[in-house]
Amino acid sequence: MIIKLLLTVLLFSSLESYAKGLDDAVEAMRAGDFAEAYCIMRPLAEAGDADAQYNIGWMYLNGYGLRTNDHLALQWWEKASDQGHTDASFSIGMLYNLGDGKVEKDLEKAINYYLLAIEDGQEDAITILQSMMLRNDAVIRKRMHSIINKHGALFGVKRQVKATKLNARNDSSVESKVVAQLLKGQVVLEMFKQGKWSQIVILDDDKIDRTVWVYNPLLEDITAAAALD
Repeated sequence: MIIKLLLTVLLFSSLESYAKGLDDAVEAMRAGDFAEAYCIMRPLAEAGDADAQYNIGWMYLNGYGLRTNDHLALQWWEKASDQGHTDASFSIGMLYNLGDGKVEKDLEKAINYYLLAIEDGQEDAITILQSMMLRNDAVIRKRMHSIINKHGALFGVKRQVKATKLNARNDSSVESKVVAQLLKGQVVLEMFKQGKWSQIVILDDDKIDRTVWVYNPLLEDITAAAALD
């Protein structure tokens, strides 16, 4: 249900950007005449139109005017994704993430396509990847630092330690195990705040391949710290 709702939103957003020649396809889709829309879009998709390829994939996924076939949906979305179609890349990521139908679940492939989508700032893909990192999902831990090194600004804010020492813990409690000790001036990526605790990535230590928690009053903004120097 979640993927169908998300893809419905993406579908009509994409359709509204079509050239005038596809006005009839837009109207047919809105009227529920998916067979007519398919007849208009199929030649365009075969000619390489990425929007048409994306939307035919959506029709196959949901069985609108066609027999439901997520494998064919994947094939059309791959064609669109290869041309840089952001919504198609995100949709493929969702397919592999959920593993519905004939497309088996493959989180590594899902992450790859989410990463393609965030190149254009696709917010749902950013949210999903961030959630995976905050949960410390096993499949993303080994890639966390490479993702953060390239796209860190999408997932959080860089801050630095202002105390002489700062304990990084497994959870947001002083009773939780200390996994690392940060030093004054050390830079971290703050991804989530919960009261006086922040969930962070230690940027200069890729041996700690997970997010950890720190007491955030002992962090400071880098710009503010620089202004005091």
